[in-house]
Amino acid sequence: MDEIYYYLAKIMNTELYRLFKDIDTKKLTDDNQEELLRFFMVTKDNAIRNQIAFIFSDTNYEKAIPFIIRKINQKELFNYNGSLVYALQEFDLRKYFIQILKIICTQEYEARLMAYEIVIKTGPLISDKMKDKSLNILEEARLQLEASATDKGEDSALHFVEKTMEILQTRSPAMRS
Repeated sequence: MDEIYYYLAKIMNTELYRLFKDIDTKKLTDDNQEELLRFFMVTKDNAIRNQIAFIFSDTNYEKAIPFIIRKINQKELFNYNGSLVYALQEFDLRKYFIQILKIICTQEYEARLMAYEIVIKTGPLISDKMKDKSLNILEEARLQLEASATDKGEDSALHFVEKTMEILQTRSPAMRS
């Protein structure tokens, strides 16, 4: 009996995914997007969740940003969140810059890589005060990773933290004294 339920759930998820893939984002209303956001928060299907995040990205639905970040940080999605970070890339994330840094410090490779791409794009837009705060967070993470991480090579968390620090150490020309 469990096999039947599993099979039916798989068919339903596949059909739901197709429906979400075919959504005409130009026709979505705020109410539609709020409904999608509610479904985004409860679905257990990674493909459906990712597709909804891409819809939010395509429609620039900024209300979804903190919810996407919350999902990225859920422990049960630890190895399934790179697409969620990717979906954030088209948003203005200056307000969420610290959360993006934490992804670099704590997540696995794919999520770190996507977050690093966001830092490359957003880093030059943040204030020097925010850069200083970010560098302090990254320095703390670097020290922890140096002391505890077994992987310190290229593509490791330590490598991403150090590369992110390099990006943020550049000062805005208008802010230099």
